[in-house]
Amino acid sequence: MLLLLLSLLGVIVLAFLSPYIEIVIWGTQIGSITPPPGPLLILFFLVFFINPLLLRLFKKEISRGNLLFLYALLLLVAVLPSCQFAQWLPSVVTGPFYFGTPENKWLPLTKYIPNWWTPLDKGKIKWFYEGLPPGESIPWEEWARPFFAFVPMVICFYFTMFCISFILRKHWIENEKLTFPLVQLPLEITSQAQNIFRDKIFRIGTAIPVAVHLLNGLSYRFPFIPSIPLRGIQVGTYFLTKPWNAVNPFFIDIHFCLIGFSFLASRDVPFSIWFFFLLYKLTCVMGSAVGWTPGWEDRSLRGVSFPYVEAQEVGSMLALVGMGLWGTRKYLKEIWGIAFKRAKSEPEASLYRLSLIGGMVGFTGMTVWGVLSGMSIWLSFSIFFLSILFALGVNRLMAEGGVNFLWAAQSGPNYLIFALEGGRILKIREWLVLLSLPYFIWNFKGPVGPQSFESFKIAQEAKISPKLFFYLFPIAMLLAMGIAYFYVIYIVHTKGGGVSLCDYRFVHVGQRPFMELVSVTDHPEKIVPARILMIVLSFIFTIFLFTMRWRFLWWRFHPIGYVTSTIWATNYMWFSLLLGSFFNFVIMKIGGLKLYRRARLFFLGFIMGDFLMLGFWLLTDAFVGTRGFRLFGN
Repeated sequence: MLLLLLSLLGVIVLAFLSPYIEIVIWGTQIGSITPPPGPLLILFFLVFFINPLLLRLFKKEISRGNLLFLYALLLLVAVLPSCQFAQWLPSVVTGPFYFGTPENKWLPLTKYIPNWWTPLDKGKIKWFYEGLPPGESIPWEEWARPFFAFVPMVICFYFTMFCISFILRKHWIENEKLTFPLVQLPLEITSQAQNIFRDKIFRIGTAIPVAVHLLNGLSYRFPFIPSIPLRGIQVGTYFLTKPWNAVNPFFIDIHFCLIGFSFLASRDVPFSIWFFFLLYKLTCVMGSAVGWTPGWEDRSLRGVSFPYVEAQEVGSMLALVGMGLWGTRKYLKEIWGIAFKRAKSEPEASLYRLSLIGGMVGFTGMTVWGVLSGMSIWLSFSIFFLSILFALGVNRLMAEGGVNFLWAAQSGPNYLIFALEGGRILKIREWLVLLSLPYFIWNFKGPVGPQSFESFKIAQEAKISPKLFFYLFPIAMLLAMGIAYFYVIYIVHTKGGGVSLCDYRFVHVGQRPFMELVSVTDHPEKIVPARILMIVLSFIFTIFLFTMRWRFLWWRFHPIGYVTSTIWATNYMWFSLLLGSFFNFVIMKIGGLKLYRRARLFFLGFIMGDFLMLGFWLLTDAFVGTRGFRLFGN
């Protein structure tokens, strides 16, 4: 009972915190990066404040198992109160009505929006964007319609991903022994919370980001105080002439936590990410030199500029997931036998059976939702199937590479469909649904779906039964979505309206689906051979990288490095990954495994310091009222 109450209380707190911090304070997004700061800050609060208080007053404390179960459960739902559901749903379904004008030709297209997606009284949509008029009350019944329209699809998507994760977890954790860098700090601070801060190496590692972020936070509030630049250090300004200017955007960001994660990951992965990123920038220069790249990289559905960054991402991600699933074929056959055989020797047989059946039911539910929204059966099946593959690939980046910035500029599944179809075949309503879906099933702002592989890794380390997640996860999802969504509606109406609160969430997100819809439907295009060729070549090259790693121990280039080289977030990550892999290499060369184990605490301190200061400044801003200071993200 204590665990149930603690878990539900944690979900409720997170559901209120995320919208308040990300919209009202306009601070660091606590639900959209990995590990999501919201669950981690709640864990810090319990470990470093509540447990010592309980020990002093009652000689008892919250057990490590309960702490880690709460954290793991919060990982499963962390993105829902943030940018993957609660904060984007209102804009996606109402933006075209508010921003539509005769000039942009959106208003005639609004008739294709399913009526059950949107508020019935379109006149009251204006209140959401401009604030509640004096004397009026929030039309809750109008805003309940979008919530109940999208909740079934999101639950099906998340539960399907959860079931797939449960099936694959043992293969990733025990057979492949992936490093899971993102969960090492929570495991460490809960196992020896009283001892870790006594370690001098850990304290030094923590002190460095604390000092830097303290200074920079004060500088943001008091401009006469000098700061230490960590973000947006421009390198591209030194490359202004053709062909070198094709390297832009090119800048340096320094993130202490990412240096720590890359140090803890398998060295080949962070090394490969920054290597292939710099190689990608070089190919942009080469393309410009021969006239293939007219300007900066193009990340639109119609992008036809060399080196076709979205095409490379699509082909490489499909190969990454495909090769990963190919390597699990014997394991999956074994799981199928365990799930459906009569013998009761396998204790988790019923859970495997539930996962297999639940995954199929969830996927069927998504497909039916897509059909009801206006897609054909084959299109609905295809888009959700592709989305699950891409989400699985993103989970692989987190589990093996410690990649914690994951946002991409364009939906991979939509890009693939447009590359093959070009807006010539699908109906307008089908494209409308396709262009609206990425805000719920694509990593536009961090990972999408439950971070269940990390949750299962934590459960295994803490010896927590996975069965508990099956019971509480659906309840936690509904609680997180319901509280956060209606709290967003309340905040936006009462704090001046979405336009004044956050340009990205309530303007850009409200406009982008229809901007792309007009582009697709007004100007259909034939298949572009170069785009298809690049998808195929990137697919083949990724398989080549896999083959080399399997056959030669000396091969250092990891497929994940190539897969992530062209995603937008790598612009922010590459330099920190370079530093982390460099420190890993030097320390292993000088002192071997013994020195690495000591240095590990130093880099765990880097992660700790980043997130401690994130919490400190968020708490300060909540009291003082400062807006816009972020340690990372945008």
